[in-house]
Amino acid sequence: MVGDSDEGVSDGHWRRLTLIRAVRSLDEDSTIPIPDKIHQLWLLLSATKKTRLHGVEESILRWLFHQMSGDADRAEHVRRYPLTWTILSHVFPKIPPQALGRSLSYLRFVSVLQRVIADITTASHGDNDTPQTRKRKRDDGIPSDIDDLRTPQGCMKSATALFAALNCLFTQGGQHTESSALERRIGAEHIKSLFSSSSQETKDIAAKLLLTCDRSLSVLEAGICQDQESWIRTITTLWSFRLHSNYDSCSILTRLRGITGVAPVQAGDDTVKALWIRQLGQLIGAYFIRPARRMFSTDKTVEAVREALEASKRNIGGSAIVIWEVAARTPKDSSDPKSKAEHSSWTQTVFETLLDAVKHMISLDRNIIVAQLLDIAMRTNAVPNTEILRRVCREHVLSTHGIDWDLISKIVACDADVFLMDDALMKDLFSRLDPGNSGLLLRENIVSKAILPLQDAFAKARNLSGFIQKWHNCLCKRAKDSLDQSTWFDPRIREQLASILESSLTGTQLLRVLESINSSDADIGALLIIFDGISAGIAGEEFVNHADSQMFSVVCNDRGYKKLPSPVVSLRWRIAGRMAAWETSDEVDRLWVELKSPLKRILKKGALTEPATFEAFSCCHKLWLANHPGGGYESRLAKLTSLFLERLVSATKAQPDFSTLRPYVDYVFRYLPKLTELSKREDDGLRNLIVDLFLFVERQFSIESDLKLSTPLRSLLHNYDFEDDESLLDALISHPLNDLDGAEAQPGWTQPRSLSLLMVLLEFPREAWTKARRKRVMSSLKKWRSEIASRASKDEQFAVAVLRLMIQGMAFDDLIYISSAMATQNRLIHALVEKLIDLTLRQMVTGVEGPSQTYLRDASKYVKDLKLEGENHQIAHLLLVKALLSALHSSSPNNPYRSVVTVDEISQKLGHLVQENLTRLASKGKPVEEVAETESRLLEISAALSGAACLAEDRREILIELPEQIILQLEDISTSCVSRGVELGWKLRGFLLRNHPDRYDMESLLTQLDQASRAIDENLVYDLVDSFIRTRDRAAKDQLLGELVGSNKLTKGPIGPLLAVRRLVEHQGYGASLPDGGSQYVPDLGTVHERLASLLSEAESLRHFKQLADIIVILLDKHANLMTQFNIDATIGSVVKTCSQTGPNIQGPRVAGDIYDKLYRIVAVVLKRHRLRLGGHFPILIAGLRALLSTLLMDPHSSSANTASLDRRPPWLESRLQPRHAERFARLVTLVCEPSAASVARSRSSELESAIDVAKRVAGQDMFIVLQLYIKLQLEVSVPRGIRKALEPGVYSILDITPQGCRRVLNESLGANGRAIFRQMFADYTKFGKWNGI
Repeated sequence: MVGDSDEGVSDGHWRRLTLIRAVRSLDEDSTIPIPDKIHQLWLLLSATKKTRLHGVEESILRWLFHQMSGDADRAEHVRRYPLTWTILSHVFPKIPPQALGRSLSYLRFVSVLQRVIADITTASHGDNDTPQTRKRKRDDGIPSDIDDLRTPQGCMKSATALFAALNCLFTQGGQHTESSALERRIGAEHIKSLFSSSSQETKDIAAKLLLTCDRSLSVLEAGICQDQESWIRTITTLWSFRLHSNYDSCSILTRLRGITGVAPVQAGDDTVKALWIRQLGQLIGAYFIRPARRMFSTDKTVEAVREALEASKRNIGGSAIVIWEVAARTPKDSSDPKSKAEHSSWTQTVFETLLDAVKHMISLDRNIIVAQLLDIAMRTNAVPNTEILRRVCREHVLSTHGIDWDLISKIVACDADVFLMDDALMKDLFSRLDPGNSGLLLRENIVSKAILPLQDAFAKARNLSGFIQKWHNCLCKRAKDSLDQSTWFDPRIREQLASILESSLTGTQLLRVLESINSSDADIGALLIIFDGISAGIAGEEFVNHADSQMFSVVCNDRGYKKLPSPVVSLRWRIAGRMAAWETSDEVDRLWVELKSPLKRILKKGALTEPATFEAFSCCHKLWLANHPGGGYESRLAKLTSLFLERLVSATKAQPDFSTLRPYVDYVFRYLPKLTELSKREDDGLRNLIVDLFLFVERQFSIESDLKLSTPLRSLLHNYDFEDDESLLDALISHPLNDLDGAEAQPGWTQPRSLSLLMVLLEFPREAWTKARRKRVMSSLKKWRSEIASRASKDEQFAVAVLRLMIQGMAFDDLIYISSAMATQNRLIHALVEKLIDLTLRQMVTGVEGPSQTYLRDASKYVKDLKLEGENHQIAHLLLVKALLSALHSSSPNNPYRSVVTVDEISQKLGHLVQENLTRLASKGKPVEEVAETESRLLEISAALSGAACLAEDRREILIELPEQIILQLEDISTSCVSRGVELGWKLRGFLLRNHPDRYDMESLLTQLDQASRAIDENLVYDLVDSFIRTRDRAAKDQLLGELVGSNKLTKGPIGPLLAVRRLVEHQGYGASLPDGGSQYVPDLGTVHERLASLLSEAESLRHFKQLADIIVILLDKHANLMTQFNIDATIGSVVKTCSQTGPNIQGPRVAGDIYDKLYRIVAVVLKRHRLRLGGHFPILIAGLRALLSTLLMDPHSSSANTASLDRRPPWLESRLQPRHAERFARLVTLVCEPSAASVARSRSSELESAIDVAKRVAGQDMFIVLQLYIKLQLEVSVPRGIRKALEPGVYSILDITPQGCRRVLNESLGANGRAIFRQMFADYTKFGKWNGI
């Protein structure tokens, strides 16, 4: 070891000397190109370790800056070369801040920085006549030729290296905030002074760096990436270093030339994109909007915003959006009662300024920008006042160039009073809602964006009657023959009216509005449209009474309908059908008398394609239903319905197009089966018509790829009224059964439509499958079994359908036939056959009646007569015998099956079958790859392994011995399967370990565990470990655990070692006392826990983290007596570290919630099982709770979060935690403040005070610190209401146990805003959370 150390020291010393010599000789040979010198310097510098001495680094710094000074091409080459700034990134941290600051000041760093930024913001795109002879590029992808570096791509590579160097430098300048030496803090101030000495230079540098960010969006083909993540933060830090003044606070945007348009980032990694947008918002908010807000408070002007917009004309729209996004979110001062009014005045003034700025844009682009501004206003609760919105409406919406309906919807959503309180504007808008000759898309857009929002606004203003009157007026202006082309005919208007009618109008108001529109000369078409919406929305008796008479006069008056289009006329019959549902029997009779003539006429002559014909048929059915049973006109209506159905059936024969008849068929199948309970003659007629329609639809139905039945057939076969009518059910099911039987020489099972027939039969309810029908199916299947087997071998869908149809009603011979004919087709069919056999045998074993005994007797005879020789149907034999043994194992021990079958005999036969099959499969001489890729071979091996697993469940486990050659072949097959990601390979390994344990040692198991990918099923690894340790002694198990824990494979890579550790800890029973004199080594589970706790924050995948956390919980819970005080402290420490910025770097959509849940479980088990060990160590627990609380309330996407808080964010916290996580934290607090008796009980106690009271008193001395943090965090971040509500039980628990003295300390430690929050919190506690003894 000493020799190795000396060798390492000498090697490092030699590298340092080589670097020194290289630096001294940099200027000796002028023939070597500068890029080559820099590249060689980088190779030597990167290989040298850091030492206390930094002279060589300062020499490098001086040489590089000397080379970068000047205007020559050589100096520009060095400035542009990315490796130059990479070297500086490496050099800056190695020089103490004070020396670094002095050196950079002497070397005029800011001047050189301005030059290099000017270089990279000036790109040349090159010429076509560029010489072909160029210097080579480096292998590392860094361009070294000056022409390459001047291209846009070369400039971006230079910029990436420059930003990295600046980030390293600013890190040195920011270390003064830490508790470090005085000279280090002074050095940090030296670095900051480089940029604060000249405010103008710093502003220019920041502006050009932001310009570089802007250009990178269009230059980099892949968009922004992780390397650019810190660019905006670096610029923010630079801007904060400038010399502040009262006049330059708002100058950043005026110097950016419209760079605010960078905010809507176009491409790249979503995480970096979101980070850039958030950081830009923070930059603009902190250094532009907030100063402008303070200036507004003084002089009530937003001149700074106006100047910024004037300078941002290149992208005025993007600038306006970004400024408004930040300005609308400007926080209010909760302690100032005038803050709300002042904030409203601020937002109104800024919005008007932005409107003035964008008014000269193209109308389409301008309206898009204004719509986005209104969206932001609604999200931030900063909606402009009514007058401003009216101005927007007049200037940008109701212009002569057309109406922007999207903007209309935004204005109505912001404030509907813009129209409701301005009659002129309302009249102008309503006059444009129904443009003539408009297309369908335009009409739909108008309805969704304008009419429906306005209708809802009228309802909320309690003036829905006013909307109905305006609706009626607009309809009356339209020509009768084109009413169905009007925007106001859209059914969504009527549907929304129906949904809000009774909640928005009283019965009296409805009567008044109906009387106002239903005059003697009223337009019937307009009335029908409005009455359709009203009739659909009324149910109360008062509403029905007021509406019935008005609608009756319109529906029954036959004048004026001839000129109306069919869609409008159809509303007459729809309204009449609704009236039939709510009227009395006398009124229904009167309605029928008035309507029978036109109803008969349209049902007899009306075209089936017309909507009016369909609605008339529906009206006829509803009138019949209103007369049923025993109504005066029931028989006439039944006859009229039957006549129309006969016409419909005739149309199915003459017109095979199903789409035309689809609405009628749907209606018949859904509603008419309920009316088949009439007299026998009429009932048979209706039933026969329904059957005829069913046959028509069934013939139209064909199976494609989804195996789904058509909707009309499903609506009939799942109709409850149909299930109760045995005659109808028998008539329907007999037809597909007859088709399935087929003729004597031609079975229906093999016809082209057989799959469709099977799917139709499978949709019939379970109650329809009587014993007689099942026997009929089985007899047909046996009759044509060879033809069915042939078809099933070629058609997977057909095989699945047959198996589903045969799930019950089979003898054991049928099981033998099915398994022999279908079990070897493919994986899906194999699984279905296996499930079918298993369910059938389990059902028979549980029965004690005669059929079950006969069934099992046949099965026993089958097992006895089974021959092992030959390859025919081996997989079928395995499935049957395995399923029989599994069913016998699962049954009750007292089951009388023992008089019929012998379990031992079946077990022996299954063992021989498994052995025979594996030997046969492995000895065929086929290549291993061919076996591992052939699905049928894999299915056979899987069946054999399934049988072996069934044998392993028996108490009398039967080992399956195999020859050496076969074992080697099976090992090769398992290796090939594992490499291809086939789970069967792992099952095969478990089988070999279980049946041949002497062949495999610990090294072979560890090798196999290393091959377990992260996506592997846990049970496969558990089975592998169980198979290995089954016959091992305690020492071997302990050694295995030690090897696994001592390896460096528990945080990354394969998941197998970690799963093996969990299995060993779960099932090995560590901690039990050994008999006296025992020499076995018992592993120290405390040390195991310590090791795993230290690895928790180093996990590199979510699955590794969750498994580590689960093992820690198991150790703390199941082996609590082996845990020491150090283990408990280490556990809390691991939680704190996980919640810090050095926590696990795991990314994913649900990672944050899963990690927090695991941390909760760890701390909860400590509080439940190890509460006594927290005595005297409460500060450690408080640190853990503070870390969890800070993580809970942190919002990584908040625009108000500062840079320091984002830096403290754990890498895994990509999204904000939810209220359910707050409930878990509150539960931890209540576990501390309200401990259970079991968690604080001692073995011996002579104290008069209860252990619970002692624990509460001890916790009360420290828990107020958690409450203090909670209050301070509320001042830094916005805490959602759901999280605050979830944390209330925990807050009240802390206040319950906190003594008055600690409350006083808490109050004095808070600022004015914090004390206001605490005052309100304590008042709520006194009111809602404190127990008063009542």
